[in-house]
Amino acid sequence: MQTVCHAAAWRRRPVRVRRAVGLVLALLVLLEWSANGRSLAAQEKSLLWEVSEAGKSLFLLGSIHYLRPENYPLNRAILDAFDASKQLVLEIDLNNTPAGAAQRLTLEKAMYRDGSSLAENVSEETYQLTARRAAELGIDMQVVRPMKPWFVALTMVAVKLQRMGLNPRLGVDHHLAERAKRDGKPTRGLETLEFQLGMFDRLSKREQESMLRETADEVERLDQKIDDIVKAWLKGDRDRLEGLLLAGKRDYPELHQKIVVERNQRWLEEITKLLRQGNGAMVVVGAAHLVGREGVVEMLKVRGFSVEQR
Repeated sequence: MQTVCHAAAWRRRPVRVRRAVGLVLALLVLLEWSANGRSLAAQEKSLLWEVSEAGKSLFLLGSIHYLRPENYPLNRAILDAFDASKQLVLEIDLNNTPAGAAQRLTLEKAMYRDGSSLAENVSEETYQLTARRAAELGIDMQVVRPMKPWFVALTMVAVKLQRMGLNPRLGVDHHLAERAKRDGKPTRGLETLEFQLGMFDRLSKREQESMLRETADEVERLDQKIDDIVKAWLKGDRDRLEGLLLAGKRDYPELHQKIVVERNQRWLEEITKLLRQGNGAMVVVGAAHLVGREGVVEMLKVRGFSVEQR
C-alpha cells in the first residue's frame, strides 16, 4: 500500500477495509478481548491444549488480554490445568517486570529522539484522521505529538477498550500471573518487554503509518468485532478465530510475518524444550498465535507431538 492514500481511493476499497479490522486486532498484540458478560466457566471447551510426547506434557493456552469482572471465574479446564502445572510461562514475565522500568523503557522506544513529531512522519491525511479519532477518544494530540505511529495506534486501541469497560489487569495472563504469585508458582517469559517494543519500533516508516492509519480508521468499529472474537473464544472455535484474527495477513503479509509467524517459530523451539524438560509448564500466549496453519498448535502437530484440545 502506498504511504499516501487519497480519501476517495480509500473509500473505493470496502473489502480491504473490512480485512483491516483483523489487522488492527492481530498486529497490535491486543489480540483477544471480551465485551460479553457470559461466564467463561459455563463453557465445555476452551482455547486450551495439552501437548504431550513420551509421557511428558504441558498445557498451551490462548490468552484474552482484556476482560471484565463478570468474565470470571475462568473455565474450569483452564484452572485445573493451571493447578496441575509446576510453572507458568507467559509472553512476558509479568511478575518480574517492574512497572517503573517498563514505563521508562516504553517511553524510550515510543518517542522520537531526533526532535521530530508524529505529523512530520505520516501523511497529512493519516494525521488528520488520527487527530479526529483521538478527539473522539479524549486523547490530547499534544501529548502524543512526539510519539511514533505504532505507539499512537496501540494507545488508541487501549483507550477504546478501557472506555468499553475492559481492563488489562483482568486479562487472562495477568490473572494467572497473580495466582502464580499467590501460590508461589514460578513464572518466566518467552520474550522480554524490550523485545516486544523493539519489534514494533523496528517496523519501517511505511509499515508504521499503515498500522496507525488502519487503527484510526477502524477503532470506532471494534465493538462488534470484539463480540465475534469473544463468542469464538468461548467456544474454543479456532477456525472462526483464525478468520477473525488473521484476516489482515493477506493484505499485509510482511507485518504478519514479523509480528505473528516469526514469533511463533521462535516460541516453538522454546515450547519444545519446555515439554522435553518435563517441568509441567503452562504456556500462555495470545490466541492469534495458536490458530491457523502457521500457528503454534499446527507446528507442534507437524513435529509429531500429540495435541489435544481441552
